Amino acid sequence: MHIWKPHGGAGPPAAACFLWPPLRRDISIPDFHRMSRRAVLSIAIICLLLLVGAAIPWTLSSGGLAANVTAHLKSRYGVELTVAGRSTFALLPTPRIKFEQIALRQPATSITAEGGILRAEINILPLLWGRIELDAVSLTETRISASTAALRSRDWAALLADASRNVRINRLVLAGSSLRLVDRPQDGLAKINAVFAWAGEDDTLSVVGSAAWRGETIAVERLQLQPFALASGRPGNLAITAMLHAAHITVEGVAQAGTDPNFKGTSLLKATSVRNFARWSGLDLPFGSLLRAVSIEGPLSFDRRGLSWPTVAVKLGGGVLEGTLAARLDGERPLITGTLAADDVDLSDLVAPLAQAMTSSGTWSDEVIDLTRTTGSDLDLRLSASDAQFARVRLGDMAASVQVRPGRIEASLGRGTFHDGTLKGRLSLVTVEGGTEMRVQGAFDQVDMASFLTATGQGRWLQGPGQGQFHVEGLGRTPAELVRHAAGDTQVTIKDGELIGIGLSDAVRRIEKRPLAASLNWKGGRTPFAQAQVQFKLVDGIAEIADSRLVAPGLVTSLHGKISLVDRMLDLKADVSPATTSPSPAPAIVFDVTGRWQDVVITPDARSFIQRSGAAKPLFGPSHPLATGAGSLATAQ
Repeated sequence: MHIWKPHGGAGPPAAACFLWPPLRRDISIPDFHRMSRRAVLSIAIICLLLLVGAAIPWTLSSGGLAANVTAHLKSRYGVELTVAGRSTFALLPTPRIKFEQIALRQPATSITAEGGILRAEINILPLLWGRIELDAVSLTETRISASTAALRSRDWAALLADASRNVRINRLVLAGSSLRLVDRPQDGLAKINAVFAWAGEDDTLSVVGSAAWRGETIAVERLQLQPFALASGRPGNLAITAMLHAAHITVEGVAQAGTDPNFKGTSLLKATSVRNFARWSGLDLPFGSLLRAVSIEGPLSFDRRGLSWPTVAVKLGGGVLEGTLAARLDGERPLITGTLAADDVDLSDLVAPLAQAMTSSGTWSDEVIDLTRTTGSDLDLRLSASDAQFARVRLGDMAASVQVRPGRIEASLGRGTFHDGTLKGRLSLVTVEGGTEMRVQGAFDQVDMASFLTATGQGRWLQGPGQGQFHVEGLGRTPAELVRHAAGDTQVTIKDGELIGIGLSDAVRRIEKRPLAASLNWKGGRTPFAQAQVQFKLVDGIAEIADSRLVAPGLVTSLHGKISLVDRMLDLKADVSPATTSPSPAPAIVFDVTGRWQDVVITPDARSFIQRSGAAKPLFGPSHPLATGAGSLATAQ
């Protein structure tokens, strides 16, 4: 073994200073290469025990470290902590402390948290110097309570300004917790699982997580904001991406708080079902109970007065409407205004209640009309479209407007092409003491009647361009009552048209030759006419024909009778007479027009045929019982 020896009285080299003074010749340096395996194993076991001891939680007393953490929360954040359960501390992998059955209270904001477990990670460097600084905190299965009034009254600008001068918690985790708003219990959150991360470098607070609200899950995929910038009145970045019940929201831009808060950026609002979203959220949207899938996309501006989209694309009913949209929030009720245009759009959802007014059995519905959910917010909207679909009604080159006020809906059609013609009109529904008051008025011109009848599910028994006007009003609690109380008038004129399924001119010629035989073979053929005109007077759901006339080559036809809107039944008679200047023309041929609207039945009146027969004419003399109309003849012999 090598032993160092001095030369010339010089001192030992620095590497051997631990042997000096004095240097003993009998001292030797150990040979670590010859260290026994037992010693190495002992050192490893000791190190392992130290690691295990540092990783295993150690129970803490009420004083010491636990008291220091409690004092730190009180002095730095104004949070009072009490622990009813066990307190533990572990050093590895990071210094951390755990409190069970905790209670937190912040008097300044009236926020409390009870039950569950609080875990906190402690910064190791300040801990070595005897100071407590929490880096991350998590609350598990904790019940949080807060007051919205207290939160609104808090000076958040001062609070954030104070936080900017102090070390803050960088991460907060909530797991399986709940939030109850004491002044709004219906708006609490359950099953909260969220991570709040606050990066000090760029002042960005990020939030991701989920919670249950009103029985449905809300998933926050991205929420980023800059609290210090917002608190100081400076512009700060704001981004939100969230999945709600039947809806998806994406907003990104620059926000500014202060005396005049505002936001400018981009937005995408999508609802797979507006009716489900409105029902779940409680938002009173105009026509919210009727609409299904809708999306709104475009640059968004927001201030205390409301929201506005200077350019917007609204996807509705398979079409895209483009224009401007705004929502005013500074009045007693929200007001949505806009001007939108589309090439092709389906607006059938808006008229769904009109289709539902009739039951599947063909009767009017007895369901109470309620405009409350439809008129929850005000609306002033102008629409135009090259093609617009309203259930079975299709309009081209449409220009319309819709206004919604409390208990009132008004829709106006300024223009629209309708089955090769034009249509304009106005509809209003108003909630009054006796139910709902309805007013409908309009006019049409050059409308292809055959195409119109086909579109409404009727047979093509009439052709020709029609024009006319209508006015109907009624009052009732249900569609059935409203129809029973309907009143108004209607006028229709058709020029150069044709009746299909009955040849009146041929029937007249056959009857003049063989009256009784002709009654057995009258169906088929066509009746062209120069003009047909009819006027209805509507009272209590019954439309009575006030005047009618059909002029065809060689004959004149008139209708008289009633049409029931209540039962959707016809009870009409058509008198067909030859066009003649004779002072004593032959008796008219009479047809009965009966049945339901969708199933019209036209049958010849046997009595009118017999009256034209010379052989049977004596039976209808003044003294014969048949002349008084007693008895009925169902068939001709």
